[in-house]
Amino acid sequence: MLSQYFLKLMNRLLIGILLILNINLADAQNTSALVVGDSLYALGDYSKAIQFYKEIEGANHKMARAYEAIGNNTRALEYYEKALLTQEISLLTQYHYGKLLLKTSRYKKADSLFQLLTKASPKNPEFAYQLGLVKEKRNDSTAHPVFLYAHLLDENHQNALYKLAKYAAEDRNFNKAEALIEQGLEADPNSTRFLQLQAVVAYVQKEYHLAATAYEKLLALKQSNVQLHENLAVSYTQTNRFENAIKQYTILINEYDDKNPSWHFSIAKNFEALRYLEKAQHHFEVAILLQDLPLDASYFALAGVFKKQKEYKKQLEALQKAVQENPENQAALYFLATAADNYFEDDASAIPYYETYLKKFGDKGMFAQFAKQRIKDIKTDMHFNKN
Repeated sequence: MLSQYFLKLMNRLLIGILLILNINLADAQNTSALVVGDSLYALGDYSKAIQFYKEIEGANHKMARAYEAIGNNTRALEYYEKALLTQEISLLTQYHYGKLLLKTSRYKKADSLFQLLTKASPKNPEFAYQLGLVKEKRNDSTAHPVFLYAHLLDENHQNALYKLAKYAAEDRNFNKAEALIEQGLEADPNSTRFLQLQAVVAYVQKEYHLAATAYEKLLALKQSNVQLHENLAVSYTQTNRFENAIKQYTILINEYDDKNPSWHFSIAKNFEALRYLEKAQHHFEVAILLQDLPLDASYFALAGVFKKQKEYKKQLEALQKAVQENPENQAALYFLATAADNYFEDDASAIPYYETYLKKFGDKGMFAQFAKQRIKDIKTDMHFNKN
């Protein structure tokens, strides 16, 4: 109540001052309402500002902006259209109207309007950029040259620059993308969108050190999402930073999805690399239980842990399961033979396993020469032992 009383009092005072200055009453009231309305709008009290703007003839643009600010886009569009039918046809009004058309997915109208604006003001980079956004939404192939035009008008236009960098990355023109990204980061080193694009471009090219550095900067800027943590984990693994990779996979498992077999499999490989074999075994077994990955790969990896633990029986059993899941897995079938070689006291018991491998894959098998040589060695030992 007090604020309403204060506003009315201020309104009367403004009218009084304007009358003293010999301004007619209608103009005085309009000017007073405009001043109060603009003050309320500036303070974010948009609904009250609307009440004052209603008293003013020719304030449709201001009404539209206020309705847009409170989220009533239907009324905002209505008042923008009223403004365009009157004398309120400034470039600013059309620009705001066009942005709202884009926001509310009225792409055809927005396209026409921004084309008119770019013709009316061909040196304005923002009009060109907004036209590019509309073209992009309409899957129009001319979006890219329009963004390029906006950037030519203003090389510091970060939004246009980002679009060009993104297009270059999508076209796998990585050298160009990197140059544009560097330009963006030079202007704003903490730009999360340019850092994200830099990280992805580096990751796709398997430049894992650079990718990790970019993702680390994003983490420092409080960014967090599945792709970030997963790609960073892979980057750490590929650069032999296994403990760091484990931390990222732990975040993924604990905070995003504890039933993702791929993450359990990957964290197990990192634990194995550090020889935390019990933890590696646990996560391999979880990955197998979740059964989303090809099981032969999981059993094969688990067998590797059992071998390091010198649990040859368990290694043999895991490899047997791997072969059952995928009889075409050459490595699993060959290492099944070596596991049998380690497990059975009688070396001759391993010969049938090597022969099974040779029968399956023949002389062209990737482990054929090793299998043949081992059979020969075992038979030679048997001959000498017999003698």
